Amino acid sequence: MSILRGLARLLFLATPIILIALPAQSETDQAPTAAELAAEIQALKQDYETRIRNLEAQLDAINAQSAAPQPPVSGIRSQDNTFNPAIGVILNAAVANFSAPASEISGFQLGHESERGQEGIALIETEFNFSANIDDKFFGSTTIGVHTDEGAETFEIEEAYVQTLPSAGLPDGLRVKAGRAFWTLGYMNEHHPHADDFADRPLPYRVFIDKSYNDNGLEFAYVFPTDMFAETGVGLFRGDDFPFGGSDDGIGASSAYARLGGDIGSNQSFRIGAYVLNGSAAMRGGGHAHGAEGDAHGEEDEHGHEDEMHADEDEDEHGHEDDMHADEDEDEHGHEDEMHAGEDEHEGEHHDPFAEGLFTGDSTLYGFDVRYTWAPTGNPREQEITLQGEYFWRAEDGYYAVTEGDETEFTQVDGTSSGWYVQGTYKFSRAWRIGARYSRLDPISAADVTSDDEYEVEHSPSTVSVMGDWTNSEFGRIRLQFNRESVHHEETDNQLYLQYIMSLGAHAAHAY
Repeated sequence: MSILRGLARLLFLATPIILIALPAQSETDQAPTAAELAAEIQALKQDYETRIRNLEAQLDAINAQSAAPQPPVSGIRSQDNTFNPAIGVILNAAVANFSAPASEISGFQLGHESERGQEGIALIETEFNFSANIDDKFFGSTTIGVHTDEGAETFEIEEAYVQTLPSAGLPDGLRVKAGRAFWTLGYMNEHHPHADDFADRPLPYRVFIDKSYNDNGLEFAYVFPTDMFAETGVGLFRGDDFPFGGSDDGIGASSAYARLGGDIGSNQSFRIGAYVLNGSAAMRGGGHAHGAEGDAHGEEDEHGHEDEMHADEDEDEHGHEDDMHADEDEDEHGHEDEMHAGEDEHEGEHHDPFAEGLFTGDSTLYGFDVRYTWAPTGNPREQEITLQGEYFWRAEDGYYAVTEGDETEFTQVDGTSSGWYVQGTYKFSRAWRIGARYSRLDPISAADVTSDDEYEVEHSPSTVSVMGDWTNSEFGRIRLQFNRESVHHEETDNQLYLQYIMSLGAHAAHAY
């Protein structure tokens, strides 16, 4: 019995020691040694090396199979299209109705492209676009426009330029563009007309740059490395496009600009800019400044030819009929003299040297633009409100010459004119938009004009436009637009457009 009590006492005392020793012994048994760890790492390394060698062998087999000549499929061999350009065609046409017979704008010279267009069914413009990366350093693009003018089609190279890519080796942010392009001037000038929100361009673009400025030239642009978009640039141009012309040395115009933009929160954005375009003109007129002088000579030849013809007719008529109709001739000539005097007096009252004359002198155009977009739902494809405006201010120092027969009248100018527009569009669904626009011009003041005839500022032209368009996809749009133009002091022109814009083939995304 005493033995049992002794064993129980020994077991009671040994139990805690056994419980403490068991975990320690278990840990000692489970912990690997350094040699065991090294062996496991080596085994894993060999396993992965084996797998990598197997994958490399499979890749070599695939490359070898791709490099091997492949039999042609149905006799047609596929060619590499790395250097093939993206080709696209823009179809832009409208049905138009006007209430006024003409669209002369009081106090301003209109270029050839700035006229209101044809009435009835007409093609506004057809564009052919070709663009591609030339190599890893240059990008090239060409746009050929086909316009319909008085029943005849004219071809125009609207753009043909090369532009450096980021890998061209220039400092980061620097870009060079050379050739012919829609240069950086205001908001709309860089965009093709089919990308506009309205069927026609506002009045300032029509009278100051003949809808768009795309002279031959060279432009340097630099984007600053900042969180907010900041860009500045300068340009040198030949100076043959409206509002210039007659360049002697091939560099007759220059430009400079700066603009800033960025996001406001997560669903708003803005951009503002300031621009200047300066150059000289020699006999600028009719939108084809380089041909204005020839036009003037043609007009002179026409009048000269008519004068000789009438002189011969008068001489023949008076030589044979003076004796028989002396009294009638005297009465007829007296009546005609009074009639022509009345006509000359009437014409003098409505003489507009700016609309009819050819300009020679210096011209500087300043511009400011602002654009704001807001997507109420955060998705601009569903809903978006866009507000946009531009202001132009032009300073001219020179003269306008108006030739009538053998006489030329000169109107000296040294002053400024201006124009501006504001517009807004609202996309209320994925396919539908509505918009409104107001544009206005303020002609040069009478105090800045020196002329033989008294010049008066008769009118400040303006236009109110409303539109609605339906966009089935990014490649097709149909637009209905109404304009009420008060561009002349004597009449108002109500204009109605039904326009379609369709894109075929590749077409780059439009800039902001």
